[in-house]
Amino acid sequence: MIESITLENFTAFKHLPLQFSPGVNLFVGTNGTGKTHLLKLLYTTLNSQRESRKKEAFEHELIQVFLPYKNRIGRLAHRLPGSVTCDVRITRNGQPLTFQFTNHSVDHVTKYQTEWPDDVGSAVYIPVKEMLADAPGFRSLYEERVIHMEKVYFDIVSKAFLPILRGPTSRDRKNLLEMIEIIMDGQVKQENEHFFLKNPSGNLEFSLLAEGIRKFGLLWLLIQNGTLLEGATLFWDEPEANINPSMIAILVQVLLHLQSQGVQIFIATHSYIVLKEFDLQRTAENHVRYFSLARDDNADIVAISGDTYLDIVPNNIGAAYTAIYDKEVERSLGL
Repeated sequence: MIESITLENFTAFKHLPLQFSPGVNLFVGTNGTGKTHLLKLLYTTLNSQRESRKKEAFEHELIQVFLPYKNRIGRLAHRLPGSVTCDVRITRNGQPLTFQFTNHSVDHVTKYQTEWPDDVGSAVYIPVKEMLADAPGFRSLYEERVIHMEKVYFDIVSKAFLPILRGPTSRDRKNLLEMIEIIMDGQVKQENEHFFLKNPSGNLEFSLLAEGIRKFGLLWLLIQNGTLLEGATLFWDEPEANINPSMIAILVQVLLHLQSQGVQIFIATHSYIVLKEFDLQRTAENHVRYFSLARDDNADIVAISGDTYLDIVPNNIGAAYTAIYDKEVERSLGL
């Protein structure tokens, strides 16, 4: 479990310390307040540790996920006049991982040290764009050619293709799969790198499905093949994108079930419905923390956090919906 992070001069952040929930962590904020960068950094660190504990593996992952110009790690430093040192500390299961670089760094970090235990579970990053409809041939293209695409797209397609784990499927996993099957009206099948939704009408290729359904299909695959099990960490950027609001409730229900089974979850969202569904569906057994990222009077990004939706003030999403409601009232009153 990732417990905390402290950022000094990393991308948009000048100084940002955060304490995370072992369950669901929800991030809101206007565009440009670093939500996606935060998720990508945590994912990069976990995923590189799963592959190798060597500094070179982390450096490669950092470059391939963020794609700085000319692969220069130094371009990930906070933009300030003169020399800038970026310092990051991430605590997992009570142990730190730290790294450092400057805005003059090329393709190496200047310091890297980890005391994390070896039991790093699977890390999953679901980007805003759904990729399963584009999966045929994508992995071989990415591996054989230089294409300017963030590695998270290759990673998620590769995880979707993983075969199912050996052994019986637990009752909890079966329940989750059945919940998603109801909303998809079928199961996901794969043949020759093509994904299909199989239902009584036959097999419908993913390129003909609504993107919202494809997102549920991806989640079904990750649960079905055992990628999202106890000890895994899920990062999801704007899960609400292209999903009808009426389907958000079942999505939140599935995610809360996953966290109760030991999956730590990080979500960046612009959706009032996502925030309120977590607020309304959570129980005493669920661990949910809200984070609101905003700029202070010096234009530096700061975070307000809390364990309930009402704890995060300012909340630009809530403010936007309140403003719409106020306009509706004024119009109805003829003001």
